[in-house]
Amino acid sequence: MLILNKPRQAGSYLDRDIGCQEALEEVFLELAKGLKPDDITDAAGGNLAPVLAGLAKRAESVGWTLEEVEVAISELSQNLLDNMAAM
Repeated sequence: MLILNKPRQAGSYLDRDIGCQEALEEVFLELAKGLKPDDITDAAGGNLAPVLAGLAKRAESVGWTLEEVEVAISELSQNLLDNMAAM
C-alpha cells in the first residue's frame, strides 16, 4: 500500500492545496487504473466512486480535511481526463 504524505503543518499555509494533490496523486493514479471512464468523469464533478471515497477518508486520517481532499481528487480527475483527451 502506498503511503500518503501528511500536510507540512497544521492549519492553512501557502500552496496547501497543491500539497494535497501531490500527496494523493500516486495513489489516485493507481486506483484510477481500475475505474471506468465514467467514474473519472463523475469524480471530476465531485461525485466520488466508493474507491475514491475510501482514498478521501484515508487522506483525512493523515491530516488533510475532507473538503480539500475532495477538491484535490476532482482536480486530479480533471487532469487525467485532459491527458486522456490529448492522446
